[in-house]
Amino acid sequence: MLSPNEFRNAIYLDFEGEGKKRDGTVPMPHMAGFLRPNQKGKSGKYTCTFFRPNWKPVSNGIKGAQCITFDELFSELLIELEEKNTYLVYWTIHEEVMLKEYLSDALYARFAARLFNIHPMAKRYANRRRLFGSKESATKRTLDEFFAAMYQKRHPYPPFPLGAAAACRRIDTACTGSRRWRSFSEKEKSYAEDLVSYNKGDCLSTWLIAKRLGNFYQSVSN
Repeated sequence: MLSPNEFRNAIYLDFEGEGKKRDGTVPMPHMAGFLRPNQKGKSGKYTCTFFRPNWKPVSNGIKGAQCITFDELFSELLIELEEKNTYLVYWTIHEEVMLKEYLSDALYARFAARLFNIHPMAKRYANRRRLFGSKESATKRTLDEFFAAMYQKRHPYPPFPLGAAAACRRIDTACTGSRRWRSFSEKEKSYAEDLVSYNKGDCLSTWLIAKRLGNFYQSVSN
């Protein structure tokens, strides 16, 4: 378990993409979002990166976005993690699987000591506190459900009915048809803006859950 201070200084990651194919393969994500919490601990700086070169128009149109390769991004991120002696935190094992699949063995080996999947600890916390009722009922709960149970007085982040996979496919089509953000239709722009907003919400939710867990486990250990 990380300490509250380690969670505060960590970087929060969430990928978006098309998900597993029928043949069992999982394509490289289309994008990654990151949250670096501020010292007050309520929000932080959000940035996102698109991995496909044809998404360059989207990176030009979205504040805080860039378009570089997967290797470039995570090579730079590893330097930051090592220099700051901090961690990369994410909601489930999916992010870790993507890193292992698409980074070189040598680069992933350096990342391994700085990765923290918060989902197992969140499930233990939820079962201990009976957040969802009966024991072991946290197993199949989503990030949104965990956030709603742990922060009942907060408004949940906006849902994304279209879904990330469908949005990524539609953005691919838009980027094939135009190389300039200003040439996108308002509907096409909304696909990208809503996808990024959804990703940002997941990053923020993961951070706030981590904050609650860090404080709780520190209090029970004292």
